[in-house]
Amino acid sequence: MRKPVVRIVLVLSVLTVAGIVALAAGGHHGIVTSQDGRLSIATNGPSHVTPANMEPESDLKIIAGNLSQYPYGVYFCCYGYTISGPDSFLGTAYWSAVPFTPSANYTVERIRASVAWGSNGANGATLSLNADANGVPGAALASFDATNLGTFGDCCLVAVAKTGVPVTAGTQYWVVVSTDASTDDTFDAWDFNSTDQRSYPLASYSSSSGVWTAGEGLLPGYRVLGK
Repeated sequence: MRKPVVRIVLVLSVLTVAGIVALAAGGHHGIVTSQDGRLSIATNGPSHVTPANMEPESDLKIIAGNLSQYPYGVYFCCYGYTISGPDSFLGTAYWSAVPFTPSANYTVERIRASVAWGSNGANGATLSLNADANGVPGAALASFDATNLGTFGDCCLVAVAKTGVPVTAGTQYWVVVSTDASTDDTFDAWDFNSTDQRSYPLASYSSSSGVWTAGEGLLPGYRVLGK
């Protein structure tokens, strides 16, 4: 059985105290981070709830993912993994990745991710489909620079990447949200999903170490579609 995730109220209390110092110089709108910068929380809650910008998916199959079908609750607005560039106010690049293993051979046509802009730096992030490299993300098979992200703390816009990459049944791949030269000063957050509060494998990257690290935790919102 998957381990339950710590109750959200407790997490908010702990991370708010730990993160105030980390964001004191950032001038953000009610956003704090954990002391290590890897988790972000919008303490003010949503001021806008916009139905998800979901294109019709009737011709595509959901290969993997956890985004909700409810248009006003596609993911959880206010907690997520920090996505930042090396020139962000944090001074470190933080990226995150979620693994998936297709049950059949598909061509991945579209990737959706609940990444949102933290109102600091460039408004954007890089979504990519990556091969596996011994349990962490390897080479990118396709990547897409998403811009005009929704605002972290609101809901429910999603970033979308179109790929057209074939994937093989039983082989692990990764959905990665990162930054590049065009977003090296960005501060974003990859919002947690709202459909499954259990702990699963994931991976995180920090420019301080320069490597991907495997771990477990609550997954951010994503969906992989193909045919």
